[in-house]
Amino acid sequence: MNNKIPLSFGGGLAGIGVLAVFGWLWSIPAPVFSNGMEKHTHDLEKLPAKPEGMIEFGKEAAPGSEYLQETPDSGMKHDPHDMGHMDHGVPADPFLKRGEHDMGNLQKPATSAQALLNRGRNIYLHMCVFCHGRNGNGGGTATDYLYPWPRDFRKGIFKFRSTPTGTLPKDEDLYRTIIRGVPGTSMPAWGQALSPQDTWALVNLIKSFSDRFRNEAPGESLKITPVPSSEALIAKGKKLYVEHKCTECHGASGRGDGRLAESLMDAWKHAVFVHDITNPNYFKGGHEAKDIFRTISTGLGGTPMSSYVHLPEEDRWALVHFIRANFRTGFQQAEFETDLHSYYVPYELDTNPDSPVWKDIKSTNLILRPLSARRDAIGVINVTSVNNGVDLAIRLKWKDPTHDGFVEGRIDVYTDGVAVQLALGDVTLHTHGHNEPFFGMGNRGKPVNIWHWKAGLEETLEASEDSEYSTGGVDMDALIFGGVMNNPVTKLGTTQLNAVEELNAEGFGTITPQPMEYQNVEGSGVWKDGEWTVVFMRSVAVFGKWDAVMDKKGPLLVAFAVWDGAKEDRNGRKVISVWQRLDIIHPTSTAKGC
Repeated sequence: MNNKIPLSFGGGLAGIGVLAVFGWLWSIPAPVFSNGMEKHTHDLEKLPAKPEGMIEFGKEAAPGSEYLQETPDSGMKHDPHDMGHMDHGVPADPFLKRGEHDMGNLQKPATSAQALLNRGRNIYLHMCVFCHGRNGNGGGTATDYLYPWPRDFRKGIFKFRSTPTGTLPKDEDLYRTIIRGVPGTSMPAWGQALSPQDTWALVNLIKSFSDRFRNEAPGESLKITPVPSSEALIAKGKKLYVEHKCTECHGASGRGDGRLAESLMDAWKHAVFVHDITNPNYFKGGHEAKDIFRTISTGLGGTPMSSYVHLPEEDRWALVHFIRANFRTGFQQAEFETDLHSYYVPYELDTNPDSPVWKDIKSTNLILRPLSARRDAIGVINVTSVNNGVDLAIRLKWKDPTHDGFVEGRIDVYTDGVAVQLALGDVTLHTHGHNEPFFGMGNRGKPVNIWHWKAGLEETLEASEDSEYSTGGVDMDALIFGGVMNNPVTKLGTTQLNAVEELNAEGFGTITPQPMEYQNVEGSGVWKDGEWTVVFMRSVAVFGKWDAVMDKKGPLLVAFAVWDGAKEDRNGRKVISVWQRLDIIHPTSTAKGC
């Protein structure tokens, strides 16, 4: 691991190194993700025309019914109001075709409607099924790790609409939610990943899960005529906020600590999390004035947040401007899915977070989403990477007001931590083949390589070494430090010589540490002035088949996760990013921004 380039930086100052970073065949002319590496943009004020074959409200036969297979009666009966999160066996699925693997009997869809449905289905199985489930019931394999649970599409109840309470959303409403995501929850913003045509196909697929779209017309969209803010309107909004009992849920402070906040349930009998409305980053339907006006006017379907459309427009705008006047922080601009670079530097690298090698290297802010809703979630991580051709380093920075690490004599401490996740194999992001792993720890046959750093491990290791040295090799850890070295909350017990543990996973519940002889990632972290800076470093050369290959052609796929000890994070309770593309810039190549 220590085959460093013998160069110095700035008169002998050592640099740092962190290794960085983390098929369907289409029967329609424009393939899903056909633009590959392109970053897509969407103009919500001027959406492109819908493709031919979209499900028309109240006019379509059951889409995909020609493919339905009967499923033997298992004898299990479910309450009709049961959300049905458990997928028992293979349910009747409009996407399961007899002979779909029969290469001698392949058939193209007979109509544009079938083709569009197939296109949406493939996107869904590639990006959405892990959370929303195969039949749209919100019961995918990730559900046990998520709060709130993913939306069940089968009832046709949607929170984010421009239409009145109780009515179906417009297609444009579903489009907006897909590309923006849902802040404060695990629902990513897919705007940069999906082309407009692919987004329409996914909207169409989502509509196919509920009979309501075949039997009902959508509501009329709310007309929004902006009213500018004024001191008088803000004062009026403050009065209305109390009069209409907004404090009962949102609290007098607006931080979601109202009297009823902990007892609310949604239409599926799930607990409701009331978000902090003094932070614009947590507004699920958008934080701009028109977005908040829409939410107040239409309510959030299936939740206790009802519509206030009965109030005069001026009153609703007064509430909007009062809420916005109480924002206590700004909106954090960051990328969701983008291109990162590991820039070439001709210096020796190490894991010192303060090394001058990082000076003037371009960094990128990425959005993080919590798997479990919480207040004051870490929402942004800053990523920088360099390499010298021999070693690769990644520096990660994020705001955290509390330092949660090693505590002498305590075994019940939850610690801060961060991980870099890299996709293994020859995978690409959103291109033909759809072969990248699920960004949530991979999936069967698509493994990932994970580098996990935990705050306090360095101190723990030092404490262990000191105690063993002072006692002639007798392990005094359990006597002096309360068993900290055996505490699973403090460290992952298999590698006790390094502050970073290298692991692999192939889906939920499969995480496995690499053997000691293959642990080849180093790391170090520093907390200062409410911010963590952590550096990972690994040699470009691989030690085994479960290491990410860094000298391959094309970008690596990398994702990140952060654990906040103050929020009692551990294991699957964390905030995460989706996949990013990491391009490693070699000595013979160039890139802007270096």
